[in-house]
Amino acid sequence: MSSYSETRLDYLEFNDNLKFSNLPLAIDDMSLAFHLGIRNRTLWWLINSRDTADSDKVGYKVFSIPKRGNNKGRRAIQNPGKYLKSVQRLLLSKFLEPFPVGPHVGAYIPERSCMDTARQHIGRGVIISMDIKDFFPSVKRSMVRRLFLHAGYNHFVASLISSLVTYKNFVPQGAPTSGLIANLVADFLFDQAIIEDLKSIDTDWCYTRYSDDIDISHPNVQTKENTQRVIRIVEQRLKEANFKTNYKKTRVEPHTRRQKVLGVVVNEKLSIPRYEYARLRCLIHNCLMHGFESQYKRAGQMSADGLRSHVRGKLSYLKQIDSKKAACLKEKFDIAEEANKNSGETQ
Repeated sequence: MSSYSETRLDYLEFNDNLKFSNLPLAIDDMSLAFHLGIRNRTLWWLINSRDTADSDKVGYKVFSIPKRGNNKGRRAIQNPGKYLKSVQRLLLSKFLEPFPVGPHVGAYIPERSCMDTARQHIGRGVIISMDIKDFFPSVKRSMVRRLFLHAGYNHFVASLISSLVTYKNFVPQGAPTSGLIANLVADFLFDQAIIEDLKSIDTDWCYTRYSDDIDISHPNVQTKENTQRVIRIVEQRLKEANFKTNYKKTRVEPHTRRQKVLGVVVNEKLSIPRYEYARLRCLIHNCLMHGFESQYKRAGQMSADGLRSHVRGKLSYLKQIDSKKAACLKEKFDIAEEANKNSGETQ
């Protein structure tokens, strides 16, 4: 429970301390619980039980999934119990979404997609792509607390909120709050500093970050010295913020080579790499000729229905990039589904 008392004057003056006017007024555990629509003892129950594992109600269920792409290994997921998750959703809407997020941030923002990020780098003279290593586990509870202190909350409330959205001192992959919190912390600790550093060099530099993927571009061709200077700036800012650079993924792509941002080719317009389009077209053709049941294992899926969902997702993604190509493949996919509707496969 709170070990101190607040006067009515705190409530009258507190609004002036908040950087964003639509953030809720919370000065202690009771007012925080009030804004979340729960009892004070429920708030403390959730906080004191949050680090328990394999709980369906309060703590987190921990498991792993295969990493996407060609990378080997598995990614740890910490999925909160239903009671904790419901409170985190309230925190998301009331205490996180009021924070403004600039156009340089693409992931975990409603109505923004990877296409919006990639579109900012079309037709550039050079693109520098970098990656943050272990992005979510690097966002610590102390960083989240600093964010809310910066927003104007007192240390007590900032600590309570940071406890509700972290698991064993870091932001868990699986909580509804994690994506936006990671964005806000990154923006606060290094995004803005990098943008200012780049502006001091040349205002034409464009910086974007999509979760842990950083892309920086310039409309004109740059010397190796200039690009290395930009890379050093980003590496230094990440280091100062206690984040790590994944050096293996740093690359510099001039306009004379195929430039990709988040897997999308951006040299002249948004387009999908030829080999990816050919692979999807081949997969749909095989499903038409031989059925979904015979293809799902080869495609790395768990079932024929899983393969259908996988292809639909790919087609939806392609539609954002090239609607004509997507429509052509979608027509063939519909024919494949109709042809195999009565083949005994599970729908």
